[in-house]
Amino acid sequence: MKKTAKILVFAAMYAVIAILIVLVFAYFYRTNDFFRSLFEGDVTVPTQMATENDIHETAKTVENINKNAAHLSLFILVFILILQAFAFVTAAGVFSGLKRSTEPVSIRLKKLENADLFLDLPLYFGLLGTVASFIVMSFNPNISRLIAYSSTLVGIIFSVILRLTLQYPLKQSLICASAEPNGKESEQ
Repeated sequence: MKKTAKILVFAAMYAVIAILIVLVFAYFYRTNDFFRSLFEGDVTVPTQMATENDIHETAKTVENINKNAAHLSLFILVFILILQAFAFVTAAGVFSGLKRSTEPVSIRLKKLENADLFLDLPLYFGLLGTVASFIVMSFNPNISRLIAYSSTLVGIIFSVILRLTLQYPLKQSLICASAEPNGKESEQ
């Protein structure tokens, strides 16, 4: 029962974080011209058309393609940021569980080594955002750079924060707890 409650709490936390990210990005996309321009970029129309009607039709087509690319890029960025938040919360939960664990120190140190995966997830999700940005590159290169840079940057920042605030202090305390003055391992 305790495990089910824990899973429900994490699921609710994930849902709230995802909803907040989506709402914030949707709000800024609808209300802020600068924010929207980050995704829509510049609409360029070829001027070598024969008639003014052709130029007008081409402009409409390019504008529609640009708006679709903007929505796709916004979706990709929001999805990557939600994944980043999930990775952050999951890592915090895993390390919190290790910190509160009553298992012997040697076991917790081994589990800590195994938990390194959770510290690298933000980097992997940042890389996923970079790769996904290549999809958008065929529509608008400016948009793809925004996705690639921001998803990678968030991944690096989250990974560093997790390592500095969760891994390092816990590893230090476990290493200190594992050694007694005579050098033998202490079982806490």
